[in-house]
Amino acid sequence: MRVLAALLIVMFQGQAGDVSYTCWLDRTVDALGRPLSVTRCRVAGQIVDYGSEGQVPMFLYPDVGSASNGTCWFWRSSWSGWEIITRLSDGSATLGYDSDGIPGGPLNVDVTYPVCTSEPVDGDPVEVLAWDLVKDYVHQRPDPLLNPEIPFGLTGADTHVAVDPPPPFGDSIVSPLGQLDVEAWVTVLSIDWGDGTRTNLPPSTFPSLSGYPDGLARHQYQTKTCDPPGSSPRCHPQLSAYDFEVRYQWQVRWRVGSGPWQGLSVPDSVTSLAYPVQEVIAVLGAAP
Repeated sequence: MRVLAALLIVMFQGQAGDVSYTCWLDRTVDALGRPLSVTRCRVAGQIVDYGSEGQVPMFLYPDVGSASNGTCWFWRSSWSGWEIITRLSDGSATLGYDSDGIPGGPLNVDVTYPVCTSEPVDGDPVEVLAWDLVKDYVHQRPDPLLNPEIPFGLTGADTHVAVDPPPPFGDSIVSPLGQLDVEAWVTVLSIDWGDGTRTNLPPSTFPSLSGYPDGLARHQYQTKTCDPPGSSPRCHPQLSAYDFEVRYQWQVRWRVGSGPWQGLSVPDSVTSLAYPVQEVIAVLGAAP
């Protein structure tokens, strides 16, 4: 089967000409409004629908990229190095990558992705694999514990925050080009207290984020919040609670073999809370 696939690749490589096809699975409705699955292709800049991939007038090869459903596989009219090992009933496929640049050569990656369900964006095979290794790690969100807890914040008293960032991540797999090493860590823990004050903490401080009573992360609010805001002269004029936020800023890098480290951009992980703050005023009473 692999030999036949290699022969077909050689036979059809010269037939694409200047017309490129990128195809994915999409869903639409027929003339009666019934749901319909189609193979949708971008052909020379235009969108064309086919009843199935077999109706596309071009030999197609699998590739890996990203679409609205995340990392996924799709069809294209030029060979990318990816080959389907097994295609599953739900449309997903187990794929291998041929890293020697010769169609039909040995496959040294074994990954399973869903079929793309919207127009895909090409993804570098190594970056795709690096992201797959690290995505669960960098999707961890902060889980702050406040003292005083919600809704008992107090003006003039320390609000302590306990946070436990995840330890640094490291993993390695065999990639299309060799051993792929991936490392990731929280490079900054940022606390936005919601009153215009922000605290940025480096990894060296993480062991000290133990919360009440001795933790490093603490803050004093000066103005109480009321619902509705500004309902008394001592209330914050705009806020019924402070918009408290803890943010993990990530550093992710990868390299192949002993090559240079490459950065991988990932979004911050954020947890936001509404933190109302009350006020306690001492009142002098008459002597008994």
